[in-house]
Amino acid sequence: MTIAARNRFIRLFRFFSLAFLVVAVLSIIQLLLRHEVITEIPLNRPFKLLDSFTTTLQSPYAAIIAIGILPLYSVLLLSYIHFTFEKTQTVEITFFAAAVFAVSLETFRLFIPLFHLWINSTFLSVTVSRIVLFSRFFVLLTLLASVIFNTEQAVQMVGSLIFLLAFVSVSLAYAFPMNTEIIGSNFLVAQGYNSIVNYFFAITGILTVLSYIVLGKQRGIAEYTGAAAGILLMLLGYVQLIFCDTWLFLVTGAIMLFFGSWLYLKRIHHYYLWQ
Repeated sequence: MTIAARNRFIRLFRFFSLAFLVVAVLSIIQLLLRHEVITEIPLNRPFKLLDSFTTTLQSPYAAIIAIGILPLYSVLLLSYIHFTFEKTQTVEITFFAAAVFAVSLETFRLFIPLFHLWINSTFLSVTVSRIVLFSRFFVLLTLLASVIFNTEQAVQMVGSLIFLLAFVSVSLAYAFPMNTEIIGSNFLVAQGYNSIVNYFFAITGILTVLSYIVLGKQRGIAEYTGAAAGILLMLLGYVQLIFCDTWLFLVTGAIMLFFGSWLYLKRIHHYYLWQ
């Protein structure tokens, strides 16, 4: 993939992320005006242990604002990537930009409280959940691919690899059954084999961080250690926001997501600046 083609993809990603942001803002405003709607949803928390702490009491408002932050993150990060790496040939950034765009697909979760999808809307609620599950698989797989396929030979294959990862993510998202009887306090239908999905995410995230550290040591790239730290913070913040139903997760998750992403991009840019 040439630099010009990559930049066109990033602009396209940013356009759709901006559209998702507009949808998210309008949806959140509508929900806030109809505040009684989001308090009707059954309160099935992702982490029931959080009920034991006063700092992590459940709040539907924190959940919907956390969802709105994700497309905003995509728009801001994609704009920063386009401005900073516009003339830089780097495999990592193409995969990273695709992952950043996929984060904005979390916007679909707002449709569950907005249209009361927990009431006799099985098809729509499952569709929303599969889209969201696809985005999460895709984010993790593209971040891992950014380090695995970090070779000169892979430059011309990036487009095909991203398409393949998207296909694999769709397949995985449709492989898991959905429990439409359980709607989480973070506005998502519960998927079957929940522990398997969580283990997959955790293992893939850890492998991504370790791969950057190992590759940095092998090639003598000191910046990759900082990039690994950035990926770790980014993933921790991402997890907090996608599971967010409390103000504490909203604040700490947003800080880690933005700072971790900035740290990763800063380290990668510093490395290629001197190549």
